[in-house]
Amino acid sequence: MSQFPFDSAPPGVMSDPLFWQALGFTGAAVAFIVISAWWLYLSQVKAPTVAAARPSPRLAGWFAGLLTFSAAQLVIGALWDASMHLKTGEIPAGADFLWPPHIMIYSSFLVAFVVALAALGIIVWPQWQAGVRDPRQWVRRNPYLGAVALASVYMLMAIPGDALWHELYGIDLTAWSPPHVLIGITNATVLICGLGLLRQARPAMQRPAWSDALILTMLALMLNVAYLIGALEWELPGFRSPLVEARPLWAYPLVGGGLAFATLILAKRLTAFHWAATIAAVIFYTIRLGVTVGLGLTGNIMPLMPVWFILGAVLLDAVVWDKIHSLLARNLGMAAAFTLGYTALALPLLGLRSDLPALGWANTLLAVLTIFMANLALSPLVNATSARLISEKR
Repeated sequence: MSQFPFDSAPPGVMSDPLFWQALGFTGAAVAFIVISAWWLYLSQVKAPTVAAARPSPRLAGWFAGLLTFSAAQLVIGALWDASMHLKTGEIPAGADFLWPPHIMIYSSFLVAFVVALAALGIIVWPQWQAGVRDPRQWVRRNPYLGAVALASVYMLMAIPGDALWHELYGIDLTAWSPPHVLIGITNATVLICGLGLLRQARPAMQRPAWSDALILTMLALMLNVAYLIGALEWELPGFRSPLVEARPLWAYPLVGGGLAFATLILAKRLTAFHWAATIAAVIFYTIRLGVTVGLGLTGNIMPLMPVWFILGAVLLDAVVWDKIHSLLARNLGMAAAFTLGYTALALPLLGLRSDLPALGWANTLLAVLTIFMANLALSPLVNATSARLISEKR
């Protein structure tokens, strides 16, 4: 069964006007961002683009710190939102859509948008005074800031469409729905751009270790947000929608492992800490545990902790991979090491959960193979992303 609502709609849904309104809002928001991104970044500009504008270490730190705060709001708000759904058995829509967890989530979108506008303003003002009126010139002086603005605009534009999807599907709406997945992608874009700003300013920082610590925190938050979309539905007690129940159980560790592997490799590439992957993993679980305990203390429903990838992180840190000169061999080794540590701990722990069916030997083997292949396939993308961000130090 498909995991997206419009591919597995119950009878009569596609004839419901709400379906086409929801699809229209989501499609229009995506189209606006894609067209805007093409015009700002790829369209031909008559005048040459002026030299890149890089923020000062202080400004980069403030911008990255506020984007971190925005991501923390999103993690807290989303877990609170999931608890409210389970407690009430409802997903509000229409006039009551702005219940407290949603307000926190949308506030996080607004914070990221305000940060982008403020940062762009600092760059645009001198250009405006110099007579530069083309927004493409402004954005291309620092592409990260323009990307944060576009991603934040999308997250704000996604709100009406998300409300319509919820009204159409109610409690059965999967976290893998189009607006949720796209919000997760755009939030990751915002945080990766924040990492780029930090990397730009890092050579001028007097204490670059603080920058590395903030980078690891941002990556841990990015992984928390990604887990909310990719895996949280397997970690909520009680109700699971038919869409979730129809998924094979091996998809859970597959999604979790792929997200963790990509994030931990970025942590190793972007910071000077030898045990960067392990530290990022510890920060990830600390954030999740802190929010979970907070939910419990306030009478909310606590989700289960995510599958454990700590051992996989330790194995990534235990080997000096840069001594392996072949890129293919290095990618194979890192994917294999993480898969070994991850599955050795995660799969037995999943077997202890009474609310999940047993994996069995066939599905266990399938899980190990698909996790390894997914990690290997992700390696070129992660390498390219980290190489682009690392180049900002020059």
